[in-house]
Amino acid sequence: MSVTYFYNFSARTYPDYSETAFDTMIVSDGYIINCGFGITKPFVKTPAVDLEGAIILPPFVDSHTHFLQTGIVNSGCQFDDVDNLKDVFEIVSNECKKNKIVLGWNFDLDLIKEKRFPTVSELDKISSKNFIWIVSKDLHMCAANTEALKWAKKNYPSLKDNNGLITGEAYNSLCYKINDLLSESYKLTSLKKVENHCIKKGVATVHALEGTEDNPYEALLVDKFFKSSKLESYIYNQSSNPSIPLKNKWKQMGGCILVDGSIGSRTAAMFDDYYDEKTKGDLYLNSDAVMAITKTAKKNNLQLALHSIGDVACEIVSSSYMWAEETFGKTDLPNRIEHFILPNNKSIRNARKSNAIIGIQPAYDYYWGGKNGLYAQRLGIERAINCNPYKTLADSGIALIGGSDSPVTPIDPILGIHSLVNHTNSDEQISLNQAFCIFINEPHRAVGNFEKRGHLRIGERADFICLDTDPFKTFKRRIKDLKVTKMFLLGELIS
Repeated sequence: MSVTYFYNFSARTYPDYSETAFDTMIVSDGYIINCGFGITKPFVKTPAVDLEGAIILPPFVDSHTHFLQTGIVNSGCQFDDVDNLKDVFEIVSNECKKNKIVLGWNFDLDLIKEKRFPTVSELDKISSKNFIWIVSKDLHMCAANTEALKWAKKNYPSLKDNNGLITGEAYNSLCYKINDLLSESYKLTSLKKVENHCIKKGVATVHALEGTEDNPYEALLVDKFFKSSKLESYIYNQSSNPSIPLKNKWKQMGGCILVDGSIGSRTAAMFDDYYDEKTKGDLYLNSDAVMAITKTAKKNNLQLALHSIGDVACEIVSSSYMWAEETFGKTDLPNRIEHFILPNNKSIRNARKSNAIIGIQPAYDYYWGGKNGLYAQRLGIERAINCNPYKTLADSGIALIGGSDSPVTPIDPILGIHSLVNHTNSDEQISLNQAFCIFINEPHRAVGNFEKRGHLRIGERADFICLDTDPFKTFKRRIKDLKVTKMFLLGELIS
């Protein structure tokens, strides 16, 4: 039986895709059958839904989430606003009384006044029997007590004794294996929490980067979860092996396959030393390895996504993509480069020539940009100002898609949009209209679904969110204060 609804709202403010603003929409069986100004109800029995002057937009997309890891992080100890080790120890001690396995998250080394991680002896003093594992905010290093180190050395025999601090390839190898200690029911509960959070933030589609090189279990678990979810998902299995995506008919592979590390942990691969330490970071995959993965993806017609942050890694990945494009031609979906924080001019040219899509996380600049931010501390102001060159990339003709890298930064597209229009380098600020497109339209184009999602027009799904304020009449410094008040999918209110 056909169900028709009549929606009335404020004139829509929407990214400039030559669509006409309107204040009325008629939806039948979940699809828009008419829209415009001043349309009257088609017949008396049609229910009218008054959206009370809300501004409506198509729902947001988060194009870079570690969905399961976000749920796990949000279920453990949180150190987001903790600024001293004494409080860290108290939080860990309280958790030890409730759980055998104690996982602590979002430890911000630059916020902690002692400027260091807890030592093995300090954590053992809290408990030598519990498993204690405290992870940095950027998810690239951790501190462990003796009980956790025993497990770590068993799973990574070459682990070096560094007073309980685990970084680099050792951490990268162990960070997902630790999830094996958690039950499937725990993981499913965690996934549900993240789904609810997405709905509150107006996110209807996620690109989920899941699993590991050795084990696709988590990618398959997340895929299974989304099959019964109201949200749309695209799974990127984080492996160089194409068999799992091919078997499951996914069109993409990779995700955060790490070519290098992060700036916060000084493991992003750089041509020059870091400003605050004599190191050039870590290159986890050399050019031959990157070219091999790229070749595999091309031969299997799969979109590839690779993590690259430092200028060395950005150059290797962009050069490999250009080589593959020239050698094998185009695949159905262009390859992605995730982060691309400090590309040089050569990398930008290569990315453009290879038609690469750049998966950006604008909240990085919000949290770590500026003259006194983390980037400046690690790289010096001269290099830091060149981090996350969003306008430069966009003006070069490179497609940008917005994400959070959750749990590194929260799933919050409005914060991402705010960060784009308020970039700490004013030369890299992007218009509000373009920022909305990066979080609404372009991610659908990146997965080949641009014609079906990301629009409000006759014949398409009645998926939309309501905002409490017109963003185009809001001071740019207040964009982050906008609120999603409702989300409708196929014309039905789900939040």
